[in-house]
Formats: sequence, structure tokens, C-alpha cells
Amino acid sequence: MNVLITGGAGFIGSALTDALRRAGHTVTPLDNLSVASRRPSRKGLVVRDVRSLTARDLDGVDTVMHLAALKSVPASFEVGGFEHNVATDRHMIHTFAGSSARRLLLASSCEVYGEQHGPLAESAPYAPRSPYAAGKMAAEQLAGIYRPRLDGERQIGIVRFFNTFGPRENADAVVPAFLDAVTENRPLVIEGDGRQARDLTYIDDAVTMLTRVLDAPALLPVINCGSGQAVSILDLAQAVIRAAGRGSITHTAPRINEIGSFTADLSLFHRAYGAVDRMPLDEALALSLQTRACALTAA
Repeated sequence: MNVLITGGAGFIGSALTDALRRAGHTVTPLDNLSVASRRPSRKGLVVRDVRSLTARDLDGVDTVMHLAALKSVPASFEVGGFEHNVATDRHMIHTFAGSSARRLLLASSCEVYGEQHGPLAESAPYAPRSPYAAGKMAAEQLAGIYRPRLDGERQIGIVRFFNTFGPRENADAVVPAFLDAVTENRPLVIEGDGRQARDLTYIDDAVTMLTRVLDAPALLPVINCGSGQAVSILDLAQAVIRAAGRGSITHTAPRINEIGSFTADLSLFHRAYGAVDRMPLDEALALSLQTRACALTAA
């Protein structure tokens, strides 16, 4: 495949770029570098904003993996984040529709499910509780509007990411924030009582899932990318402390509109692409912590 990855300097984008290149695919990572990246290598990176792309820029591209976004849920309540994401996603979908590229895989989020109980299947209704989630819902609906306009075998698919973590992730998510805190001998800060639970997927496992989706002949309209298991934030903090051999926990006020639990229903993924051997959480945290400590020491 000839693959264009937007957000290619980011956490998931750079890991996917490396994996696809190792598999022999031609990959062009594109990123405007508006969000700092901890990835050490930017080989072949095109520094450009997604909103400047034209249909001609996609000539010769087989698949577009659209990962570029401002992904902070709390920051989305400030003016600008929602508008940026919606404009970027809308431009990418419209540009793809007018191009000769064959497939577009859009990154969405478990946040579109909102507060619902039990494992979340792709058929569950939308219930966004943040501007970020509302923006992802809008992108999914735009994809549905454009699908009937595509010719022949051209496709638009959506992958809903749950909480992906691993080495070199920016500290704007709970796992890297905990890893940085314990490395720097600061308390691990939990918003609320810590009973809120998240589906945590190690980056290598997420990339394996993505490559299976991209290697398949057809994209499904929507697919979950997660582990299928939920871990409470308190249990996660204690696991980080075990991995580091030290650390303490402090609590702050709960986050506004905090969602109690996210767990991916992976039934559809397993039927379509097979099961994925997953790295145990404690091992994944230990590897992430080791890499993070080395990076902080080098800095």
C-alpha cells in the first residue's frame, strides 16, 4: 500500500508509520507539529496542515489514515478545539471524496458513546458529553453523508479508539501523566475517587489492530480499537506505583462531566480480523516507565 498518515508525528501516527514501513508499505507521515511530539525520529515527515491538502495531493495514495486532531477532552471546552477538529475532519473527508485515493480510515473515539453501561458495541447510540466527543460524532455523521457519493470500491471507515498508551505519549492523558509523576517523584493525582474505569490498550496492540484493519480488502463502517477490559484509575495508579517501586496518590475534585466507565465490545473486531495477543498491563507499564525515565534523563 501507499499510505498517507495525518498526525504522523503523533503518538499513534508515528508508531503506525514505523510498523507499516517494516511491513514493506510506502508511508508518508504528515503533521503540522502544532502538538509537541516525544517521538525521536521524523523520517520522511511532511510538515503541513491537513486543511491545506487538495485532491491532487492524494494522487497515487491508496489509503489515508486520518489521525490528526486536538484530542484533549478538558481543553475542548475552551473555544477553538471543537472548531479546529470539525473543520479538519470535514476538509479531509471532502478532499478524499474528490480524489482518486481508494480508502479513508477516520480516527474517532470511545467518547462518542458517553455514559452507557457494559461493553460498548459499535451499534450503541451516540451520547457525547464533551465538545471533543461531539466533534467526533460530527465527523462520523459526515462520513455517512459522503459514503453514497463515492464511486466503485472507494470506502470510508471509522475506528473508535479507546485509551491507547505506551512509551513517548504526551502527558495529556492519564497513563503518561502517572508515569511522569512517579518518575519525577511527584504524587499521582486522581480526579475524584478513582473508581472511574478506562479500557487501556498498549500501543503495540493498537497498531496490530490497525494494521489488520488496513490489510483487509474492505473497511467496515465502524470498528472499536480497545482491549475489551476496564481498569479503574485507582487500580491503574497502584499498578504504576508497583512498576516503579515507589510513589504516592493524592485526590482532587472530580472532572466535570466525567464518564464512569469505558469498555470496548470487541465482538465485531474478532469476527472480522481475529483475536489479538495482548501485553499484560503490568508489563506494558514497566516498558513504558523504562522508556520514559530514559527520555527524561536524556533531556
